[in-house]
Amino acid sequence: MKLVTFAVCVLLANLAGAFELVVAPVGPQNPRNSEAAIVRRKDGSLLLAWTEFYASQGADHGPARIAGKLSQDGGRTWGEKFTLVENDGGCNVMEVNFLRLRNGDLALFHCQKNTQSSDCRIMMRTSTDDGKTWSAAKQLSPDGKYTGLTNGRCIRLRTGRILLEAWHGGDSYCVISDDDGKTWRDSQRVQPSKGKSFEPACIELKDGRVMMLMRTGLGCQYKSFSKDGGATWSEPVPTPLVGPAAPVAISRIPTTGDLLAIWNHDPRAKRRNPLTAAVSKDEGETWTNHRNLEDVPDDLWAYPAITWVGDRALITYFNYKGGLSLKLRSLPANWFCQREERKEVAPE
Repeated sequence: MKLVTFAVCVLLANLAGAFELVVAPVGPQNPRNSEAAIVRRKDGSLLLAWTEFYASQGADHGPARIAGKLSQDGGRTWGEKFTLVENDGGCNVMEVNFLRLRNGDLALFHCQKNTQSSDCRIMMRTSTDDGKTWSAAKQLSPDGKYTGLTNGRCIRLRTGRILLEAWHGGDSYCVISDDDGKTWRDSQRVQPSKGKSFEPACIELKDGRVMMLMRTGLGCQYKSFSKDGGATWSEPVPTPLVGPAAPVAISRIPTTGDLLAIWNHDPRAKRRNPLTAAVSKDEGETWTNHRNLEDVPDDLWAYPAITWVGDRALITYFNYKGGLSLKLRSLPANWFCQREERKEVAPE
């Protein structure tokens, strides 16, 4: 009886805070909801923002705005949808990122896509009322170049420096601010010697270096290191995070200090399936405790982003089957540290 009671207690502890929901389903006039980010507001509520495609077939260059919802209960339920940033681009606005500024204001970064392949600009807006209203956009990248962001990025280093991860023409780099967003400059650009890189994600390591993971078409995520706060970068090298050309989300587990990566772990590097979490206890050198968040054979998942609310990870990503709907999953920190799963990938 004691063993049964103990097992039940362990199960309940592991499930505490675990839930999932489709937070933005597609509809007749809404073919795609994707690329999301979450930020905690000063009153403890959560602000979710995502790319809401409202016409056409939901292609990357289709008409889209940045929509939002609020949660008062840690993400379990959400209020009515509203618009954060209306479409003021030639195609759309998308790829939302949040950062809390030192003066208490909230910063929002996004892309303004003006053409399908030749003009995409990084924009910054700020809010003094925690996301109710936003300033006019400040442009951080040049006209006439296709400069991209990825959702759920942007970090502040221990020095106070802000790094906003960006990419252009196969190069990955950071847009840097040392005055809390007033002025910006670009870092050194890098790409692997064997091919291009896109959609980087950065994390500050315990020794003060910054590690950048980057999407490639070379069968895995590549990584590069900076010893000077993101200004210059080492030659990119492959990582054990094998998979297709799709972005990774990286974070630090608050209860253990270990790194957490979520990406499409297909060893054949063909499909965005499964969507897998792994933990690194040695600052990104090796990865263990592989656990699949999603692995249904006939679906795909993409563009994960991680926000920690206490010891729970709120993970957003979108699926493909039945329309590109935005999903939210909440998992306690100890879920990622449990026994490693190993599943063979069935041949095609």
